[in-house]
Amino acid sequence: MTRSRSSLAPSVRRRPGSVAAIAAITATWLLVLSAAAAAAPVDDQRQQATELQDQIEASDITISGVAEQLHAAEAERDDAQRIVDDADARIQQARTDVRNIRRLVRKNAVSLYHHASNDNSLGALEVGDADDLNRRNQYADTQAQHDNRLLDQLAAATDDLALRRDEAEQARAEAAARSAAIAAVKAELDAARAHQQALLDQVNGELAATVAAERARREQAARAQFSSPVSYPDVGPPNGSASQAIAWARGVIGSGYSLNPRMGPTYDCSGLTHMAWRAAGVIIPSTSGSQYAALPHVPLNAVQPGDLIFWGPNGSDHVALYTGGGMIIDASSSQGKVVERPIWGNPSGAARVV
Repeated sequence: MTRSRSSLAPSVRRRPGSVAAIAAITATWLLVLSAAAAAAPVDDQRQQATELQDQIEASDITISGVAEQLHAAEAERDDAQRIVDDADARIQQARTDVRNIRRLVRKNAVSLYHHASNDNSLGALEVGDADDLNRRNQYADTQAQHDNRLLDQLAAATDDLALRRDEAEQARAEAAARSAAIAAVKAELDAARAHQQALLDQVNGELAATVAAERARREQAARAQFSSPVSYPDVGPPNGSASQAIAWARGVIGSGYSLNPRMGPTYDCSGLTHMAWRAAGVIIPSTSGSQYAALPHVPLNAVQPGDLIFWGPNGSDHVALYTGGGMIIDASSSQGKVVERPIWGNPSGAARVV
């Protein structure tokens, strides 16, 4: 079945305002630094620490979300290229078939001509041979019509395949262009995060201690919230290999965060969860949005070890592997490595590998 060009084109889109949002965060941090330098009261420092931690988490989500869009675009580009390669192979086969049929037609024509020449004698004009000559003529006409039909069919098939190839080529070009556009956004976000980190490195003294205290408070709240999950019978228990997935993920804690390579020896968020479950013998999709779409969903208060925790609309921004007791393993862009930590920020949902 011919796929339309629109079905091949990638669905990812650049998020409007992402870079502007990071720039606004950076401007806010400049104010935070000024306030810290002015030795603000303790209550003000706590408020600043809360806002700063919110900004760090928002930056993590933004960068991770754009990275996931990039991976989706690259996957669609690669799918389009496979369609192009398949179409090229089928076109080559069709051309080979055309050559073979034409060779057969020429061979048939030569054979018929040779046979007719040999019979071109007085004996061929005898009344007794008239029926045989008529049969040969009918056969020649029938064979020629058959060969022509085959050639017409092959020509039509070649034209159709060429059209598919052109559509796929254009789809691949569009997907590659979108990948490049998203990569450009990712570069901008990385630059903003680097600037952001440079500002954070200047935060020290009492404000730094207050930020650490705020982070610890949130981690304690997360562990308390998720330590006693409720029963959720609508989805079966986690796959029996969940412990293997968790053990594998723990084995790569400390590995670097990277978008390329993203499935070892460095990882991004969805590359980590994909490889953890792959090590347990279960293949799940390779981006956070596709993982969320493919797996049965469970409420956040019913998560079990081995479940996946998602951030962003339809899981599009970030994903982590739940290990129990309010803890997750994920690849953190802000920390630059794979870490095990309490659930953070505002997850949007969870899904279960069954």
